[in-house]
Amino acid sequence: MQIRIPAPAKVNLGLWITGKLPSGYHKILTLFYKIPICDEIWVEEWDKSLVKCEGIKSTSTNTVYKALKYLSEFVGQNICLKVRIKKRIPVGGGLGGGSSDAAAVLKAANVIFKLGLDIDELTEVALKVGADVPFFLLPQRAAVGRGIGEVLEPLDFKIKGRWVLVFPSFPVPTKLAYNLVSERGIFTDERVAEEKLNEMIKSLTVGKIPEFENDFEDVVFERFPELKSIKHTLIKNGWVAVMSGSGSSIFGLNGNGFEGLKWPYKIWFWEE
Repeated sequence: MQIRIPAPAKVNLGLWITGKLPSGYHKILTLFYKIPICDEIWVEEWDKSLVKCEGIKSTSTNTVYKALKYLSEFVGQNICLKVRIKKRIPVGGGLGGGSSDAAAVLKAANVIFKLGLDIDELTEVALKVGADVPFFLLPQRAAVGRGIGEVLEPLDFKIKGRWVLVFPSFPVPTKLAYNLVSERGIFTDERVAEEKLNEMIKSLTVGKIPEFENDFEDVVFERFPELKSIKHTLIKNGWVAVMSGSGSSIFGLNGNGFEGLKWPYKIWFWEE
């Protein structure tokens, strides 16, 4: 039995870093939103776990291998799948591609092996793979993320308009971005972040496009000034623009074009 399943990318419409936990992880408040840029994944039962990803060497640290390992431990049986991934989501772009791939494979394995796990049980496994993975298990398109992003409040709204997404010629490692935040040591007050989030959700649910925010921008733009230039170019073209996650992708809404953006940037445009 082979299953074909899409694994969508996400953007962070808002992202505030509100402190640092004793564990060393950072506390965040974010608004996740799935976008129609997807990896394509084909999954089938196999005699051992095998992951083939176009253009990327798959190792035991790959999120899909981790998902299968932790799922096997959770259910007490070997869950072995042959997984083929056609990558469309850029690696290191702040779009959650690896997390989405892992979530898609967990859902497929649940069906193929008739495990009967509910979303809470799948989430328990997903959390061991990464903080973003549980979001991609949700049927809803949006969710508020608290804690390290794993405490989810699902929301169901659709943002209509013209979208653009720009991925430059380089990734931004998530670990580096958080290290830059730690060095700066400046966080957004949690109450302020919650107020900003609530205003953003109110606007979006009535069809208005608010100003998006991302606390990573200050430190990441300082280290990678080309990203700041991309954002300013989008703004000049009328887009409401912001960086997604810890970078390096920049997305925008309801602008007029991409004049001034250059090769080798990868640019997606769509309307909803």
